[in-house]
Amino acid sequence: NLANPNIRPSFAHSLEAGIDLQFFNNRFGIDFTYYKQNNKDQIIRLDVSGTSGYGSATINAGNIENKGVELTLTGSPVRLKNFSWDVVVNASRNRNMIIELGPGLSVYTHASTTYSSVTSYLNSYVGKEFGSLVGQAYKRDPATGMKLLGTNNMPLFTDATFNFGSVLPDYTGGFQNTFRAFGFELSAMIDFQSGGQFFSRSKMLSVRTGQDPLTVELNDKGKNVREPVANGGGVRVDGISDATKQPVTAYVDAQSYYNTVLGRRIYEEWIFDASYIKLREVRLGYNFAKNKLGRLPFNNVGIALIARNPAMIWQKAPKGLDPTEISSGSQPISWYESGTANTVRSYGVNLVINF
Repeated sequence: NLANPNIRPSFAHSLEAGIDLQFFNNRFGIDFTYYKQNNKDQIIRLDVSGTSGYGSATINAGNIENKGVELTLTGSPVRLKNFSWDVVVNASRNRNMIIELGPGLSVYTHASTTYSSVTSYLNSYVGKEFGSLVGQAYKRDPATGMKLLGTNNMPLFTDATFNFGSVLPDYTGGFQNTFRAFGFELSAMIDFQSGGQFFSRSKMLSVRTGQDPLTVELNDKGKNVREPVANGGGVRVDGISDATKQPVTAYVDAQSYYNTVLGRRIYEEWIFDASYIKLREVRLGYNFAKNKLGRLPFNNVGIALIARNPAMIWQKAPKGLDPTEISSGSQPISWYESGTANTVRSYGVNLVINF
């Protein structure tokens, strides 16, 4: 990396406004916040020509606008002497726009991943949202949107410049209920995400290697797709012939289709919606007040059973791919999944003693 002695500090210019209201003797509350921040002159590494003797150079560049809203609603639908029910609901929407990257720059690559000479990228483009997922997609007929097929009836694909859009979610939020009765406390926390997307290398490779159920399903003739096409097997492909521009319905060899084309060349098939609703935590506890502790030198003792990640209520991605567990590592945001471990469901006991 070529060091730059003229590097300047990066600055963030921000504003925030909000309102916090409470009604009905604090039994219903609204907390709303609007924020906007511009990060300017960020310090980034920019790829340069290898003829310079360096692989990258450190520069000041960019103006990224980050703005959004956060809304939290709190309520106590029931308040009795020995029973109460409290609710907290929150939701947020955050938008990141690339206003400027630098002189002569219109795209910046945050990260990339390559398999079998095919690369996908996490890019940012001037005038677009932060974090675009870029890779190879199906070639499609402009008039119908149907897939274009080659002379062998296999789908054709673009080069690795197709922009699938931002990986950032549209909305995120959570929902928590807490019930208290006669010293017991039961709470459950649910969180959710709407929108966003990620690329799954695991799903792609499981199909390419024939380990995914997709590769042994029955086609519309009732035959296993692995059976020879001449015997009624094969994968049904519908599209438009790139040569004749006429509609085509054909059956192709499953191994060639999954191993050579879909499992290697067309990344569009392995980009999944990251929307989900997840039961994040359940907690059941009991609180021993001082009058129940006799001569013990404690003011209060609380004990609780806790379950974390007990259930995924709903997700748009295929089962086995948990969009909440995609690791970004050193990358700025999560966009790529490869061999991610299954979600860990944990159980524990929490003991709190106050003297």
